[in-house]
Amino acid sequence: MMLMKYLTFSLSSIVLIVNSNPTHEDEERLKNTLLLNYRKDIRPVFNLYTTIDVSINLTLHTLYDLDFVNNLLKARYLISAWWTDEYLTWNPLDYNNIEHIYIPENLIWTPSLMMCNSVNEQGDSNINREVYVDYEGTVYLWSLKYIETYCQVNAYTYPFDVHYCGIEMCVPLHSPNETRIQTIYYRNMNFTENYKWDIHFSGEANGKVEEFSYALVGMRLRRKLTVGILAMLIPTVMMTILTVFVFLLPPESGEKVSLATTIFLSNVLYLVQIDKNTPKNSKNPSLLILYLMLLSMLSGIVTLGSVVISKLHVNQSSQENKNKTQNNKVADASIISTVKSQTLHEKELQSKKKRNCISDHERLDAIFLKIAIVLLVIISIVFLVLLFEFDDLQDQQYL
Repeated sequence: MMLMKYLTFSLSSIVLIVNSNPTHEDEERLKNTLLLNYRKDIRPVFNLYTTIDVSINLTLHTLYDLDFVNNLLKARYLISAWWTDEYLTWNPLDYNNIEHIYIPENLIWTPSLMMCNSVNEQGDSNINREVYVDYEGTVYLWSLKYIETYCQVNAYTYPFDVHYCGIEMCVPLHSPNETRIQTIYYRNMNFTENYKWDIHFSGEANGKVEEFSYALVGMRLRRKLTVGILAMLIPTVMMTILTVFVFLLPPESGEKVSLATTIFLSNVLYLVQIDKNTPKNSKNPSLLILYLMLLSMLSGIVTLGSVVISKLHVNQSSQENKNKTQNNKVADASIISTVKSQTLHEKELQSKKKRNCISDHERLDAIFLKIAIVLLVIISIVFLVLLFEFDDLQDQQYL
């Protein structure tokens, strides 16, 4: 009976110990044991030929801007990484069931992860970062960083452009046999909605090995159709229409050349303004700039045509007035015979017909109008075909 009571008391004591909550002293004892002879400047493996595999979770926190002129992608990322530290393992039963602890990052070894194509990388200095360690030795590290990365933009389809920005995580200081990136998972948190770009950023990629280990992921950005884009395209459409309407304005108004010159100068100024907002080192020239260049060239030709038509109109008007004066003098002269008068009248009619065939400004207006419409339609169709073909090709390459 006494033996049974002793066994029952012993078992109940063990159950109480196992089920008791861990205390501050338990965690202090655990950390002192783990960090007693820990060297953060040596890779945490028993065999130095063992490779440490690092997995990364890259989350887009906020996309601030794609600097279209300087080719910079400005964004904030939440970067988490995890690996196995063979010196940070313990038996939870020895420390009152403590299965995980938090340790300041500067007290243990961490891989030298960085974004290799970054131009400016800033960490959040106000955050006192810690690492999460479980009893199996898995270490989790989190960091929130504002990073500017180089992104080779392509202004070919601007303002209906799509860009693919590569983001490269790497371990440049260690050889792949020592520390390597195993897998990188990436996604968009949608923490702040972006009203300028449609963002596609999700998937996973395996690490690659060359001189050092790295992993490359891509972000797809498609420009949204905003009020600013519409405000930029409306002047282009209106100037295209006004170029045709120059030949509908009669030269008698006296504003034909002025209108053509104004449209030409507007095209040139708008072309210069658009060129300032596009990158100088784009892979391909902007179709919009090429379209505006052709439109400016056509507008210049329209201006020259308007000058020629106005000049012919003035010459024809003055010639008609001169002919009327001569006819009146001939009709009033009684000394000229009827035969000579008829002959002179026939010659004047023939010369007038010749001049009308050559210098009829109305016919020239109609001819220039048809030519301008045909050229503008051809240029616009070619522009749209190239725009949509390139857009589809880019989507296929991304997929």
